[in-house]
Amino acid sequence: MNPETPGQEPLKQPRPDQNTDLPEPIPARPSPWQLLTAFHSSAPRWPGALRAALAVTLPGLLALMLGFENEIMLIAAGGFAVIYGEGHAYRARWRVMLIAGALIALSATAGAFVGESMFQAMGVDGSHWWLLLSAFYTIIIATIGTFVQNALRLPPPGSFFIVMVGGGSTMVAKLGLNPVDVGLWAMVGVAAALLIGMFPALFNHRHPQEQAVKTLEQAVADFEAAEKPALAKNHQAETALTNAWGALSDSGAVRAGQLLDEKQRDLVDRVTTAHRRLSQASAMLPQGGATEELTDTPNYIDLSRTAIPMARPSVSYRIYRSLHPDSHASITAIKVAVATTLAAVIGIALGFDRPDWAVVSALLMIQWGPDRIPGTIRGLHRMIGSLIGIFLFALFHYLEVEGFTLLLALAVCQFGAEFFVTRNYAFTVIFTTPLALLMGDSLASPLGEVMFGRSMEILLSIVFGLLALWFILRDSGPRHHDRLVRRAFDAMGAATGALLTSRPGRQLTELRDLQYELLGERRAVQTLVNNHPEIAKERWNTHLAVQLAGYSLLDYVTASANRQLSFEEIAELARRIRTAREYN
Repeated sequence: MNPETPGQEPLKQPRPDQNTDLPEPIPARPSPWQLLTAFHSSAPRWPGALRAALAVTLPGLLALMLGFENEIMLIAAGGFAVIYGEGHAYRARWRVMLIAGALIALSATAGAFVGESMFQAMGVDGSHWWLLLSAFYTIIIATIGTFVQNALRLPPPGSFFIVMVGGGSTMVAKLGLNPVDVGLWAMVGVAAALLIGMFPALFNHRHPQEQAVKTLEQAVADFEAAEKPALAKNHQAETALTNAWGALSDSGAVRAGQLLDEKQRDLVDRVTTAHRRLSQASAMLPQGGATEELTDTPNYIDLSRTAIPMARPSVSYRIYRSLHPDSHASITAIKVAVATTLAAVIGIALGFDRPDWAVVSALLMIQWGPDRIPGTIRGLHRMIGSLIGIFLFALFHYLEVEGFTLLLALAVCQFGAEFFVTRNYAFTVIFTTPLALLMGDSLASPLGEVMFGRSMEILLSIVFGLLALWFILRDSGPRHHDRLVRRAFDAMGAATGALLTSRPGRQLTELRDLQYELLGERRAVQTLVNNHPEIAKERWNTHLAVQLAGYSLLDYVTASANRQLSFEEIAELARRIRTAREYN
């Protein structure tokens, strides 16, 4: 969307009564089969998957040689930290892994204390209901993790591995391990993850962003060559574009829509060129494409803008803006809390002994707040992947893996989980399922009981996950979108005010926040299209007016970044915003 010069024709807004020839038509929805079979990323995953496996294998071998066999599962838990660093430039990767690793170790330590108290109490009176301690602990970190990951718009895996490790740690008391030791051994895995994750920087410190750019160019070429509509290919290209801009931002190459590092200009130019190609090719998709529904972790990017995007707002801003009952993060956290509580409590009532498993199973299905149809497909993915994963665990159980063979099994599962985590949910679950079972000491339990109990808990989690998707806060979507429309207008007002009172280049915070709200509003209206199509039709012109006014302001300021705008120019921008408000 190109900025207009004040004094030209006023910005044309779509009339509320117009439903044809819109500048951006309401998108169509892909079929359930497309959702079921879509692979969400074309990026090469084996290098990161290999690092994930090595983060388990190398420290695990050392532990085995020193006679610590039970501890290798805790090392594997800490090794999950390497997964969180994948795709990030080295400049940011170590911080991401350190934060994730600290949370994993903390959740493992706290979970071990909870488990110790739980099994001591069960030993006194024998009540099965003491398992509620494990359930509520896992529910609490699952709910908090869900809120935070959605408020921050984090990429996969989000809080999943933190919750899985924390819940599984409530069962390690059966191994006779001290809770403090549990945390320390997890930190060994975190340390190994940091070393392995950062080791390639010794050879090429630009490799993550170079790989992200190469993946983007290949994904765009694949989409251009594919027979249309090729929605899955389009989504892969959009994902690659998001990752490429993110990698360049992490590396310090770009900031505030500007090039900062001249040494990386070649990469920025290549991403800009690929962005334009993707924007042109995507315009050929029927009715706007609707690629968002191919995943429940959407790409927050607007293909119509081919300039360097702004960075994300601060963590405090993103958390604060989500402290509202109608925010996406709050709605999703409430659904997770309800579904996980029902799955865990009813599982305990039926005599099953892994409430943490029921919680993690429900969390996996709805942790990103998927729309109803994609969420239902995710439930099917969960069922298929988990059942295959249980049979994979059964193979490990039958082979009586221990020592080196147990370490090998953990490494294989770690490799598979990282390889598929952004590609296909069903394949990911095949490998995370035996990981969760191995960390919960299920090898010591009768195989038949484990297979039956875990299968039934999966069924419960899917049932309650679907109920939460379809019936909990059914009308939250329209309220969420209405809130984001108001936030977008508030952000436009703040940016306009900053233009009046600040020198050029000092409005970064306001412009960054405006872009963030515009991207959120775009995603929210897509959710309306999925779940409330009639309301979406009524609000589509409002959506277009918000986007046109907001990006007109952003584009104009970007094009005039080095000069002070006149009062007349700012007044014209403000007039466009007032015109857009008429559609709200």
